[in-house]
Amino acid sequence: MSGINITKHEIAVMQVLSEICPPMLNGKQKQRFYKSYTVQLHELMPSLEDPKAAIQYLSTQQDYRQILQSIRSWTMGFSKQENKALCQDLADAEY
Repeated sequence: MSGINITKHEIAVMQVLSEICPPMLNGKQKQRFYKSYTVQLHELMPSLEDPKAAIQYLSTQQDYRQILQSIRSWTMGFSKQENKALCQDLADAEY
């Protein structure tokens, strides 16, 4: 994990979006969301071959779990419509 110059907060935001977005999207949007999500992870962690494995590793770390929980709480402060719009924006991102 050394050499990663992004914050754990950025990774946590992406992880929370991966948890909340798929149920809000239809099949085609879901496919586009997962593609955008994967691209975003690689952009956040370009030196890692498998960013999803890095997230799994981080999820075992106490400090990251606290950040993740705060991002989850923060996300729940938005309306379902606002979160859905964000998810749709990510699904519609062109890469």
